[in-house]
Amino acid sequence: MELTKVCYIGTLLSFLMFDILMEGSTQETSFELPVQLVGFPFIIVAVRLTNFVKKLSYALNPATYRSRNRRELTQSEPDPFDVNEVEKYIVGEFGARACVFERVCAHYATRAQAQPRPQFDWPDVFSQYKRSPDQAKEFYLLSVFLGDIVGSPQLCHQIGKRRSCDALAYGIE
Repeated sequence: MELTKVCYIGTLLSFLMFDILMEGSTQETSFELPVQLVGFPFIIVAVRLTNFVKKLSYALNPATYRSRNRRELTQSEPDPFDVNEVEKYIVGEFGARACVFERVCAHYATRAQAQPRPQFDWPDVFSQYKRSPDQAKEFYLLSVFLGDIVGSPQLCHQIGKRRSCDALAYGIE
């Protein structure tokens, strides 16, 4: 931005200097500077500087480095996932007893929306994993990764209503 101002001010001062020099001479000069010699290079430089500033601001924006799915989720569009299809997939992969810890899933989905590249609190994830009974370990990790990958608290709540793990029975908070 400062470079654009410096170029603009330099061009303006050179025009003023040429104007003063031309006005100060009483004789008609045979040399006149065509407008195209000054105008076109100035336009080209201005366009290139503008494109550079646009690309620089795009590169410095942290939202640039989010995955497309997460960028779309931050635009608050309706859920692109069908709850029935997600439920069928979970049952197909994990069996009829498959369930989702709604609070865990929603917690990680909210974090995925808020931060471009959230880092897991691995000690907390592993401590909860170790504390859970053997039959709940797989479902706990399912809930964590479902929330982080999908990034939709609404989907977590809907899946949690349909396939809820009883948090008291499994001992996960």
